[in-house]
Amino acid sequence: MTFADTSKYRQPPSSADDISIWCGKDPALAALAAKAAYGPDATLAVAWCALGAKVDGRAADSHFWFEVFCLLSARETQMRALRPARRGFGDADGKLN
Repeated sequence: MTFADTSKYRQPPSSADDISIWCGKDPALAALAAKAAYGPDATLAVAWCALGAKVDGRAADSHFWFEVFCLLSARETQMRALRPARRGFGDADGKLN
């Protein structure tokens, strides 16, 4: 199940001057590597990579990192949906169980 269609964001570099470090790389592998390196902070780390690429004018890299971000955030959303609901500490009258 996919929550975001990132195919519409895939664009070739805007000019010959656009330097791309990540062009042709697999976003799914990058998502796995980010998860292994940064654990629960992987989505945030990848968002910073996307922002850095955007600010540097690397449009292709920015789109790559946005695609990785979408993969990670979709995975997090799926995991939240699968987690059981949390139970409170006490019962209805406020006493601890």
